[in-house]
Amino acid sequence: MRDLVLIVAVFLVLPAPSGRAQQPPAQRATGSVEGRVTAVLVDVVVRDKRGEPVRGLTASDFEVFEDGVPQKIGSFTLVSDGAVPAAPAVPVVTVTPGTELGSPPPVNSGPTVTALVFDRLSPEARRLAVEAAKNYLGTKEQTPDYFGIFSVDLALTPYAPFTRNARVLRQALDKMAGRASSQFSNPEEQQRKQNLEQAAAAARQGATPSSAGGPGGAPQMGTAAGDAQLAQMEANMIRDFDVMARNQEGYATTNGLFAIIGGMRPLPGRKSLVFFSEGVAIPPAVHRLFLGVIDAANRANVSIYTMDAAGLRAESEQGKIRDTVNQAGRRGIDTGYAQNTKTDAPLMKDLEKNEDVLRQDPHTGLGELARDTGGLLFESTNNLRQGFDRIENDLRNYYLLGYTPSNDTYDGHFRTIDVKVSRPGVTVAARKGYFAVRDPGGVPINSWEAPALGALEQKPVPNAFPVRAAALLFPERDRPGLAPVVVDFKTAPLTFAPAEDGKTYTSDFAVLVRFLDQQNQLARKVSQHYEVKGPIADLERARQGEVIFYREPELPSGVYTMETIVYDAPSAKSSVRFSTVEVPKVDPAALRMSSLMIVRRGEKVPEKDRRAENPFLVNDTVLYPSLGEPISKTSKEIGFYFVVYPGSGGPAPESVLQLLQNGSRIAEVPMALAAPDRSGRVQQVGRLPIDRLAPGTYELQAAVKQGGRQISRSTIVRITE
Repeated sequence: MRDLVLIVAVFLVLPAPSGRAQQPPAQRATGSVEGRVTAVLVDVVVRDKRGEPVRGLTASDFEVFEDGVPQKIGSFTLVSDGAVPAAPAVPVVTVTPGTELGSPPPVNSGPTVTALVFDRLSPEARRLAVEAAKNYLGTKEQTPDYFGIFSVDLALTPYAPFTRNARVLRQALDKMAGRASSQFSNPEEQQRKQNLEQAAAAARQGATPSSAGGPGGAPQMGTAAGDAQLAQMEANMIRDFDVMARNQEGYATTNGLFAIIGGMRPLPGRKSLVFFSEGVAIPPAVHRLFLGVIDAANRANVSIYTMDAAGLRAESEQGKIRDTVNQAGRRGIDTGYAQNTKTDAPLMKDLEKNEDVLRQDPHTGLGELARDTGGLLFESTNNLRQGFDRIENDLRNYYLLGYTPSNDTYDGHFRTIDVKVSRPGVTVAARKGYFAVRDPGGVPINSWEAPALGALEQKPVPNAFPVRAAALLFPERDRPGLAPVVVDFKTAPLTFAPAEDGKTYTSDFAVLVRFLDQQNQLARKVSQHYEVKGPIADLERARQGEVIFYREPELPSGVYTMETIVYDAPSAKSSVRFSTVEVPKVDPAALRMSSLMIVRRGEKVPEKDRRAENPFLVNDTVLYPSLGEPISKTSKEIGFYFVVYPGSGGPAPESVLQLLQNGSRIAEVPMALAAPDRSGRVQQVGRLPIDRLAPGTYELQAAVKQGGRQISRSTIVRITE
């Protein structure tokens, strides 16, 4: 998937073209599966005060609550030392395929599956983590269970596939020990930023009104106020780069974990993922994706065990955080910075940063990842072997509970799960909940997508505000299944509300597009979450904006149902559109043709922003599609666009343009094709006069012929006075 970002009206959004748009709220496509949440499977680990597994419990010892409501346990299976009893303690409920939330229950005993995942680590932390993994694997030629070894840095790198070959695993760990991690920022930079901020604060305290430039004036260089401004400028640069770097690190970590969990999902029973890290940076921009990782792990019955590879820390992370928060408070209060600069921005930024700072503590990110997936966090120790022993015990000794929720609707809300055991003095580890959406088929669900998916289950189909959506086909040589999608809607019906500070406005909405194949299985999904914030003075302007969402998914040949949802979070209102997309099987050596689209407008693109693979970029201009909007005769003409991909070794292609109404041809003209570009494509842009046409609905058709092969594409044009 490739993304293109442009500014439309007030909003940052993605531009593009589209195929056939469906304007009225389309009915649900035929063949869609209707259903309810019929079963939830929860694997539960029960430990005593010494951390040892508790065996011998029965179904009557457990209570399961969903959103605080007691649930009836419908199935109960004990897995003890890797063995599954022949018969469960209570009858197993019948579960309709594709509706259960959680991976299939284990059907027999056998080797367990564990992924060893190494985050960005310092050399000493890497040595400690690799040594612990080697010690656990031992010296035998074959391990009793399956292990895979992966690294998450700027990309996911597999070092060893899931195998029981201990020699292969040890070789992978040797490679892991010798690699270096990417590092955007370092302790020296952070210390320099802190020193600069302290210097700026001290200089401001000594500044006089005259050196500060007076009301509305700029501080004089060489004065205390000027020195303070320079120091603060450099500190801000380091801070802003650090924010961007941690965002990228957070995206890389979440995407890597998503991929590993998705690969493990089809395997039955409880699986484990051991994550070696020195702390997971989860800045606000990444936190929603982080919640999606937890949901994906819970659906796949993958428990995440996080190991703080920093070992025994010389300084408490909580102590560091306390000092950071206190320092921010002292700087704002002691210096009167807000009053001196006539803005409270620096103080507010520091206060807003506190939550971000807290998320850098291993207790926060690593703890949340482990706790909410039924795993554990191992920290403050240089002996990680005990962590591996605990993981092995958990994989071989757990209870699998199944229940049918009393609230069985797919509404997209998060349902909390709380498992209690009647026996005193024990601790219980189980996943904390799930998003009530239809089984996504192994594709992760982001937290902002769940409510939108819930809208798909509503009857009648919601249509709270106008939305246009479509897909086009561009069978490029290297991307024969390229099917760009575009969604267009106005912002006026969305919720824009003043924030609590009274100085800004906020808005929160999401766009989700899914493609389902003929078996109603999810083939592709693209989405975007928009959290919009701006000055309160711009509120009315924001309400008059337009959002154009654009992505470039690629699909195998076949027929798909395209589902488009726009969801406004504050009001919980949404609009849904359905359409059918057929991706033909193409021969790269034969004549091919894109969809035919009406051009809504064109926009010049600076050379630095031109993306050669963008199918809608013609020379220096990006063409925006019309998504079925009526066109007034006063426009006098309409533009159209399509791409021809000539077959190899044949004559030059020829083209004819036709205009039809009610199936009857009312005009036909031969059309000279443009010269091919460097890649051999013919990007054809033309204009059609409409000022003499009567209002009505027309079909514009373009046919291309090369040798004995002919292809045609058409689109609907609606003309008004």
